[in-house]
Amino acid sequence: MLVAFIILILSSSLYADQNNYLDILETSLDRLNEAYVDSINEDELIKSGIKGMLKPLDPYTKLLVGSSKDKLDMLRTGKYSGVGIQIGNIYDTLTVLNVFEDSPAYSEELNTGDQIMFIDSTETKGMKISDIVKLIKGEMGTEVIFHVVRPHTKEKLQFTLTRADVKINDVPYYGIDDNGIGYIRVTRFSKNTAKYFRDALVELNKESSKLNGLVIDLRSNSGGLLRNALNMLDKIIDRNVVLLETKGKLERQNKVYTSRVKPIIDSSVPMAVLINKSSASASEIFAGVIQDYDRGVIVGEKSFGKGLVQSMFNINDTTTLKITTAKYYLPSGRLIQKQDYMGNGFFTDGLDKKDSTFTTLQNNRIVSGGGGITPDVITQRIKKSSYINALWRNKLFLKFSSIYVHNNSSVSIPIVISDKIISDFEVFLKGYELEYLLPGEKELNKLENQLSSYSSTNNSRSFLDKICFWRDPKDERLVNKLHKYYANEKDNQFHQPSNYRWIKNGLEREMSMVLGGKSEQIRVSLFEDSDYLKAVEILKDSNNYYDILSKNIIE
Repeated sequence: MLVAFIILILSSSLYADQNNYLDILETSLDRLNEAYVDSINEDELIKSGIKGMLKPLDPYTKLLVGSSKDKLDMLRTGKYSGVGIQIGNIYDTLTVLNVFEDSPAYSEELNTGDQIMFIDSTETKGMKISDIVKLIKGEMGTEVIFHVVRPHTKEKLQFTLTRADVKINDVPYYGIDDNGIGYIRVTRFSKNTAKYFRDALVELNKESSKLNGLVIDLRSNSGGLLRNALNMLDKIIDRNVVLLETKGKLERQNKVYTSRVKPIIDSSVPMAVLINKSSASASEIFAGVIQDYDRGVIVGEKSFGKGLVQSMFNINDTTTLKITTAKYYLPSGRLIQKQDYMGNGFFTDGLDKKDSTFTTLQNNRIVSGGGGITPDVITQRIKKSSYINALWRNKLFLKFSSIYVHNNSSVSIPIVISDKIISDFEVFLKGYELEYLLPGEKELNKLENQLSSYSSTNNSRSFLDKICFWRDPKDERLVNKLHKYYANEKDNQFHQPSNYRWIKNGLEREMSMVLGGKSEQIRVSLFEDSDYLKAVEILKDSNNYYDILSKNIIE
C-alpha cells in the first residue's frame, strides 16, 4: 500500500520535486526491508511499482517480463524455440491439437490427437497450460521427452524431441476457387508475414489465367509489426501514394510512409477485406488504407479501434518496456483510436467536432474516424446452437476425428462426410456428457430457485394440494414438466435440422486438419463461412461491387 501511495504521488504531482520523491521511494523501500513483519521480495515489489506507475496511461504501455516478452520476440523474429505443436486439454487430458509442418514434432511423427501423459518425468494431468508450455519450450538444441498415448491404437509411445527454431507462418492458407476468386488468410503481422503474403499473391497469379477477385481475411488478427502491414500494402496499392502518417512527441516519431513498389496484382482486380471486432492495430491500418483509396470493399464487423503506435525499449535480457510513442493517421486524415481509457478526448484529434467529416481519396465517400474501421458491408455473425458450441468447447469433433481417420483407410482428402460417419459420431458422443443450456433453460433454473426459496418461507400449498398430499404442489409439477421438456429436447439435439450442417462442417474441418493440416482445415471451413461467401458474392457482381464503392459520395 505504501509503494502504491508513493507511485500515485509520483504520477499526479506535476510540479513536485522529482528528486525528492525518488529519495522518498528509496527510503520507503529501505524502511519496508527493515521493519516489515514478513520477508520481502524486493524485485517483485519494484516491478509492481513500475506497473502501478504505468496504470494511469493507455492500456498498451506495459512492462513485458518473461512469457510476455517471449511473445514479443516471436513477433520480431517470426519464430520461437520449441517443438512445433499446439496443445490443449480434452476432458482433463493434455492433447496435441495441431502439429506444425517442418517442426521437430512433425519430423518425429507426433500426431494430432495424441495424449501427452508425461513431459520428461512430470505428469501433465491437472497442470495449467501455461506451466506445461514452460516445460516444452527451452534452449535450442536441448531435448524434451514426451510420454504419449495414441488413442486409435491404445499404444504407449515415447518421443524424444530436440528443440529447434520453429518458424511461424502467419499466412496459413491461400487458394483460388472455380470462379477465379483468390483467398488469403493472414493471422498476424510478424517478421515474415509480408514475405509469405507476397508469395501467396505470386502463386495466385500463376494458378489462374485471370484473377477475378481477391479476398484478404484479417478477422481476429490483433496486429503486430507495423512495417509488415505497410510492406503488404506495397504489393496491392499504387506506387508513390501515402499509406500512413504517425505523430508523436519525439521528432523521430513523426513519419510519413508511402508505397514504394509496383503492385503485384492489377488495380482492376476487385478486392474484399474481411474484418471483425478482434481485428486490431496493423489489421486496421491495412483495412483502412484499402478503404481510404477505394481499392476494395471492407466486409464484416466494426474493428477493435487501436490507433496508437508502440516502441520497444529493452531494459535488460528479460525485461522490455513497451511504450506508446505515437498515433497513426490513415491517408484520409482519420484516427481510429477508440476512447477506451480516457474520457476527455485526449486521443480523439478532431473527433470532438461533431461535424468532422473524412472522405475517401478516390471516390470522395464519407468514412468515419474513431472507434475502429466501419465496414462498407456490415454482416451479422451466425450464432450456432449451445449444443454445437458445447461440441466445439469440449473438442469432441477433434477427438473423434483423430481416432476415426486412422482406423478407417477409406477416409481421405478431400473429406466427404457420409451418413455412416455421422452415425458413428453419434454413437461416439454417447460416451460423453455435455453441459449446456437451451434457450429459456437458464430462466427456468432461476424460477425454480425462486419458487424453492418462496416455498421454504411460506406455506404456499393450495387447499387441493393439501388434500392430495401425495403429489407435488402445482408450481413444482409445472417446473418438472418443463425439465422433462428440456431433457427431451436435449436428447434430440443431434438430429435437429439446424444442427446437422454444423455437425457435418465440424467433422469436415477437423478430419481435414488431422489428414491435411491447418491449411486444409481453413479451406473447408470456408464452405460455411457467411462473411467469406458474402465477399465472394460481391466480387462476382461487378455492378454491386462498384455501387458499394460509390455510396455516400460528397459532390
